[in-house]
Amino acid sequence: MISYTVQHVLVLRLLTCYSFESVYTLHNLLFLVSAEKTDRQQLGFYDFVRTKTGAYSRVLRRIIEELKKEKLIDVAEKSIQITPKGRSTGENLGSSLSPFSAFWNLCVDVVARYGDDPENLNRAVFNHLVFRRAKISEYIFLP
Repeated sequence: MISYTVQHVLVLRLLTCYSFESVYTLHNLLFLVSAEKTDRQQLGFYDFVRTKTGAYSRVLRRIIEELKKEKLIDVAEKSIQITPKGRSTGENLGSSLSPFSAFWNLCVDVVARYGDDPENLNRAVFNHLVFRRAKISEYIFLP
């Protein structure tokens, strides 16, 4: 059994509320949310590396693997979905996100801005100034 962090709960809540075409779209969404504010947010992901397909976070990848191992999410080639066990776990732990409501609101805003079209979201990543400044395989948010 893993120890759930608020980042685990955030991923579960995102998967409960929204459908994602792929894991890459989830990475790109959380990059855009983390890059939305100039100051670092407590719940943000800041270990993103630029890849040919967009932004990639090793921390987010580890969280996805842990949730998959616990059978809380199901990752297929073309989708990532929450399982009934994951939905229940997310609902039970959901209150831990209360102190981070500003970050959750940013997630909702970014999803609303780009709608249900993952191409718009992915295109927004490639057009983001911070992303464009980084070279492939380079950290996007410099320490």
